[in-house]
Amino acid sequence: MSTIAGLATAAVGLSGSAAWADSTTALPISHYAHMLVDPAHQHIFFSQGSGSTSILVTDLSGAVVASIPNEPGADGLALSADGSTVYAALADGSAIAAIDTASLTETDRTATGSGSRPGSLAIGGGQLWYGYTDGGSGGIGSVDISSADPVATAQPTMAHWTVAPLLAADADTLAAAEPAQGLSYVATFDLSSGTPVLEAEASVSSGTSAVQFTPDGSDVVLAAQQDAAVRAFRTSDLSPTAAVPGVYYSGGVNSEPNSLAIGADGTVAVGNGLGTGPNVFLYSGSNTAMSSFAFAPSSLAPDGLAWGADGLTLYAVTTDSSGAYTLNVLPEAELTDTQLSLKEPNFAVPTQPFTFGGSLATKGVIPVGSALQVSRDGTALPDATVAADGSFTVTDTQQNEGAYTYQVSYAGDATHRPSTASLVVNVSRLPTGIFASSAASSTPASVTLAGTLSTSRGLGSIAPGTTIQVIRTNVYTRQSVTLPPVPVDPATGAFTVTDALGDVGLGFSYDLSFAGDATLEASTANVSLQLSKEGPELNLSAPKTSARAAALKFSGRLSTGPYPAGETVAVTRTDLAHPSGYSLGSAVVGADGAFSVADTPQIGGANTYTVTYAGDLTHNSASASTTVQVSRAATALSVATNASTYTYGAWTRITVHLGTTDNGRTVSVYAQPVGGARVLVTTGTVGGNGDLVAWYRLAHTTWISASFAGDYRYAPAALGRYVYDQAEVAEAQSGYYAGTELSGVAYKVYHHTAAINVGVAVAPDKAGQCVYIGVQEYYSGGWHAILSSSCQKLGQASDLAGRLVLKNATGHLFRFVAEYVRSASDTSNLNTWGTWQYFTVRT
Repeated sequence: MSTIAGLATAAVGLSGSAAWADSTTALPISHYAHMLVDPAHQHIFFSQGSGSTSILVTDLSGAVVASIPNEPGADGLALSADGSTVYAALADGSAIAAIDTASLTETDRTATGSGSRPGSLAIGGGQLWYGYTDGGSGGIGSVDISSADPVATAQPTMAHWTVAPLLAADADTLAAAEPAQGLSYVATFDLSSGTPVLEAEASVSSGTSAVQFTPDGSDVVLAAQQDAAVRAFRTSDLSPTAAVPGVYYSGGVNSEPNSLAIGADGTVAVGNGLGTGPNVFLYSGSNTAMSSFAFAPSSLAPDGLAWGADGLTLYAVTTDSSGAYTLNVLPEAELTDTQLSLKEPNFAVPTQPFTFGGSLATKGVIPVGSALQVSRDGTALPDATVAADGSFTVTDTQQNEGAYTYQVSYAGDATHRPSTASLVVNVSRLPTGIFASSAASSTPASVTLAGTLSTSRGLGSIAPGTTIQVIRTNVYTRQSVTLPPVPVDPATGAFTVTDALGDVGLGFSYDLSFAGDATLEASTANVSLQLSKEGPELNLSAPKTSARAAALKFSGRLSTGPYPAGETVAVTRTDLAHPSGYSLGSAVVGADGAFSVADTPQIGGANTYTVTYAGDLTHNSASASTTVQVSRAATALSVATNASTYTYGAWTRITVHLGTTDNGRTVSVYAQPVGGARVLVTTGTVGGNGDLVAWYRLAHTTWISASFAGDYRYAPAALGRYVYDQAEVAEAQSGYYAGTELSGVAYKVYHHTAAINVGVAVAPDKAGQCVYIGVQEYYSGGWHAILSSSCQKLGQASDLAGRLVLKNATGHLFRFVAEYVRSASDTSNLNTWGTWQYFTVRT
């Protein structure tokens, strides 16, 4: 693949551009068409296009050498392979002129046909090719320049071409593209047989302004003004050479690529015809411009670029607003700026190697493997090597602290300019810090301090054999003792200070210090602490239960002995008679911390024994409790109600009887409806007969219970029973027009056309439960069932409304009743019938 292929892969990124050229020379021409560099004779030829009569020749700096006259409408220019002849297409003369490059005179002219107006020229396959316009179509022709009497021969015209095509050729291939059209057609031809054979044809660009081959001939490159892009296509089939066929240059969609020059090494110069921003961009093996040049306020002339023979110099023709033309010479255009940047090392300490990095940046191809010259304070160090991403590293070692200046230089190469960067590295020992645990482990017998020696930001390393110096000072006597050096773990920086003490209850200060070394600074720390007393734990072992008025013993033990003779523990007992506690005296503590307690409890229930040790010189205080349940006698307790089943809202009479007790005669009565919370009905003292009476209004089936809290000698008691409550069913009827009484029973009277409306309400709320309606008729001296409904679901208000439909009912007597029948989910009320509702039907 050719070096141009990268042009079609991504957008261009530029950070700046060079201004103007290294030299500029005004050109004595009123129009400009094309430029051709003759490296052998160091001349530049300038054609001026239609309406002109001469060709200007200058030296390589733009100084006028000659003006070749009688070249009407000179347009396209081409140089023979041996450099002896410049060919010029004479658009106004319908001919091609041959100019001797040594004498700068015309030596031959070949007619191309009347009105053919030849334009672009290219040499390939041993022949000179020209593009021409004949009437309303464009075509190509060829001249056998090896013939002693050359003749122009028109080739078959492409049907799509409407103007003379732009031409480019290499040894065996010709490319032709329509210029300045809304949709340009391009074609490639194989010239190896001496006759052009079409290889590929396509519509690939808009407003083509230039066409060239890559140096290896594998790709053809088009610049398109209307497309604001440069595109590369395979010569063989005109397919894009990359996934994205177009790239915007020099200002995005506002650019107008009007010039294209590809050097022998593949470097691509793209010209922008706008008068603002950069005018020329250079690319080499990448779609990122390696440099750019601006000629503002002048603009680049169409086809105004050409490379010199050295591959570095770029020639550019510009024009200003007055129409004056200038030759701009950029002798090192292909050289790309480079920039070196250096990054400070993470740390640099004496005697240890340290490394700092850097990068070489360029808009062109990074010179991978290039050597960078490195010096320290003017002393040369080993070279650094540029990696593929432009990065490099420098490693050095200094024995002493100080500031050192490092300079890194890139000498440049055939395509890159040199650059230099400097960095001051401060070589100094790393700060350190000592951190010791403020919550140090300490007892009257020993002290343990856990600590860490750390370096600034964790940099550097701790040398094996590093130690911490420790001085212990009694804060009260101010006496100091130097302890043995404490080793530091070089991997983690951790250390541990252990100190055996004889003093008790005193404060101590520990001064910790690190002397520093060649790479680390010294540091100090201080830890102050007050020695703490030991435990102890106080454990009790007592029985769970005991008989009232019987001897009771339990034992205990204080940990962390031994204990001095004469130590005691205080014992208190809390019971129902002594809720604030009652002292039982003290118990003697043995040397091993053991003791025992004896008691004869007179009060039943929970007897809690609390044992307290006041502490001594080496032991903290301690306390513990244990509870013994002392037995109490049982008493009789009963609960009775005046009924077991009640109507809704009825009052139940509750009678609680309490038997023999000691000092407590109070009972509490509770009610807990099914599905509800337990509520206290009353609390009171039973009468002389042992009874307490209470009343409770029922709305649900309810658990009635009573409890006795117990007293000094009698244990608590509690029991209860269920009382059952019916639901309340209320019926109503409407739609009647009168009332009457028959045999002492009130009837509602309905017209035979009226609706018999029935309403039922159930309390408490039974929404979603079932009600059944039963209807009876009176005949043959008795009531007989004529209707029994299915389940009628109660609504959200626990009611329902319905209508009775009776046939042939006139003159008959009827009654209806509603029954609430609970489901399995309703356990709070019993099934209940309502009351019979009577009615009759008349005409």
